[in-house]
Amino acid sequence: MRILLTNDDGGPNDLASPYIKFLVTAILQLTNWDLTICVPFSQKSWIGKAHFAGRDVTVKYIYSSISKPEDNSYHGPFPSPQEKFKSDPDLKEWCLVDNGTPATSTDIGVNHICGPENVDLVISGPNVGRNSTALYALSSGTVGGAMEGCHQGKPAIAVSYSYEADPAVPTEWLKESSLMAVKIIEELWEKWNPEVQIYNVNIPLNEHVKVGKTKIYHVPMLENKWGKSLYFKPEQTSNKEHSDIVDGSVSDGVVFKWRPDFDVVHKAVDASTELTDGKVIGQGHASITALRANFRHIDEENKGEMFLKVDQ
Repeated sequence: MRILLTNDDGGPNDLASPYIKFLVTAILQLTNWDLTICVPFSQKSWIGKAHFAGRDVTVKYIYSSISKPEDNSYHGPFPSPQEKFKSDPDLKEWCLVDNGTPATSTDIGVNHICGPENVDLVISGPNVGRNSTALYALSSGTVGGAMEGCHQGKPAIAVSYSYEADPAVPTEWLKESSLMAVKIIEELWEKWNPEVQIYNVNIPLNEHVKVGKTKIYHVPMLENKWGKSLYFKPEQTSNKEHSDIVDGSVSDGVVFKWRPDFDVVHKAVDASTELTDGKVIGQGHASITALRANFRHIDEENKGEMFLKVDQ
């Protein structure tokens, strides 16, 4: 199977992207998949399936150890592939898309790095944190990267590792969750429902996770809403204004700071009674949600012609 792997957390990094190398190592050591990696140069979380319209992107190449997934160091970046590093059996080539989003990385990976005929499946992730419930999934760059795979004509799987409090977890937890991710992907690929375009997978990241013991549920996605702003206006703000001497326009303005209330998501999950992705991952199980890469149709509303009243 020929895999394109992308994510929204970027290349190997102890803080921003500490999980992806564990999945890369699991894939390369446990399967015979042909793996190509194409990810954003830096973290692009919370960006959905966006592209930076009008901006050119640059692909750079790095090489990082396969046998040491906890080591996020690498050779590079280089402006082109480096044969001396590609020939090292313990190094894996990564393509980093500078100024690119997860969706851009998928596009570049499918169409230019691999070629469309050489990609069977797009995997996006593993995300640092869960992408369960509509609030997280609709904003997720991880899910967005997988969605772009669908729009490039490829089936896709988004994978997220759900830590409970601190994203810094023992390496053994990451190895087990990555083994589970590989097993889930193998099972989904073998029994892929042709009506499905993307599977959104959330895997718990804790000391109890064990392949064969941790339960895995096929469940719908919880439909929830913020109902409040993700930003707040500080009470004390400086009133610095830099006026243009020609037309009087100002370059500064009112500052609103990013501060989502994540308890909104937790409370919605707790209040729900249906078994959904949020409920399942909150209980320490893994969730799989089958999706299509479009907004849901309300069929009965999508028929006929609208006639407007004309004022006499």
